[in-house]
Amino acid sequence: RVFECWPRKFCWQQPSRERRACTGAMDEHKQLEEGQGLKLDWAKLAKVANAKCDVVPVAVQDVDTGALLIIAYANEAALQESLKRRVCCLWSTSRNKMWVKGETSGDYLDLVEIRVNCEQNSLLYLVSKRRTGACHTRDGSGATRPSCYYRRLDPALLGGGNRVAGRELEMLPAGAVFADGAAGRFRGAATTAVAFLMGAAAALAVQRLASRRAA
Repeated sequence: RVFECWPRKFCWQQPSRERRACTGAMDEHKQLEEGQGLKLDWAKLAKVANAKCDVVPVAVQDVDTGALLIIAYANEAALQESLKRRVCCLWSTSRNKMWVKGETSGDYLDLVEIRVNCEQNSLLYLVSKRRTGACHTRDGSGATRPSCYYRRLDPALLGGGNRVAGRELEMLPAGAVFADGAAGRFRGAATTAVAFLMGAAAALAVQRLASRRAA
């Protein structure tokens, strides 16, 4: 019940007990999206499997800069809608419904090309932005962020530095996602992500198969 009141209704519209729970959920969600603490959802693939969604992973990449914008999922219906409308359409595994990127925010991603990996278990959407945003979150100025990857692990951790709990992440400087000279680094990012997701998709298939056999 914690999330039933948000974001579909404002917390203050709820009875006091539910309002407190809702407010706490909002604070936790804000920390997840804006905080410095590392809180990776290691159970994500299990959640997708439990949702019984027939999906494949999708990496969404800016065709102009090579920047990796979004990692999400698509089912057959989302793929067909993408082809029909020539915009990025995905499948929300948490809400179990079609997700047309930009339908709410206006940050549509026009579809330029769709690539399929070697084992046909993941997709790469090459897109062109109509505006500047891609992520649903907003920066300090109120503008939608240009990519979902606006934070990085503290570089000191890469060298074996001590981990400070709750301060593992740092915000990238404004404009760093599309900084001049960085395009080469980002062009390889989507390829790496898709390779990772191929393994994730395989793991998901194995888990589903095991569940069906158990049933």
